[in-house]
Amino acid sequence: RPPLCNYLFGNGSLQAALDVISGYDAAMDEPLHLLYEEVMQAYPQAKFVLMISEPETWYESYIHLYEDTMDRNHGYVQITDDMPPLQAATVKIRRAAFRRSLRGKGSPSIDEQCTAVRYWGCEFHDPVRRQDPEVKARCLDGYNHHMARVQQVVPADRLLVLKLSDGWPPLANFLNKTIPEEEFPYTDHFTSHGTSLLQQNFLVQDRTEL
Repeated sequence: RPPLCNYLFGNGSLQAALDVISGYDAAMDEPLHLLYEEVMQAYPQAKFVLMISEPETWYESYIHLYEDTMDRNHGYVQITDDMPPLQAATVKIRRAAFRRSLRGKGSPSIDEQCTAVRYWGCEFHDPVRRQDPEVKARCLDGYNHHMARVQQVVPADRLLVLKLSDGWPPLANFLNKTIPEEEFPYTDHFTSHGTSLLQQNFLVQDRTEL
């Protein structure tokens, strides 16, 4: 993650950022969705899946994500020895962002700029500010602009615009894969660590299949 954030919001190199995904069949999650143009140029055969939902639904979902992964009173969940490394790192970043928001001063670090879609003008890290109508409108403008630009920039034959309600068929057909027999995971449940079960499965598969 640091090489990606350093490239996007610091003085990091593009090559260092691209090295993060080198050797993998797929990549996802923040901030990789911001590098679609660079990935498109570096990997001419790469395909892209753009998950879409109603903007209001997306916004509320992000609020629930923060409520589920951060302690309501102290701004963070407890880091334990059995917590996945990626989740522990995310908690530390959110903890720093929460403390900074309480202080109300100082510029966000590169990691903080790279987290919780701050770059779209969102303030999900702040329990009060994320409820502000102006903040929400600014955030949704950033979200909508991103969704529209991806569809403008990525060629149609390399892009699948997917709704979770579509299930497996469009995704399997787009990737030239057999439709799985398992039921499509329409709901992403959270563990006691606040780690998405889908995220955990993705990380495990990344490391066992390659």
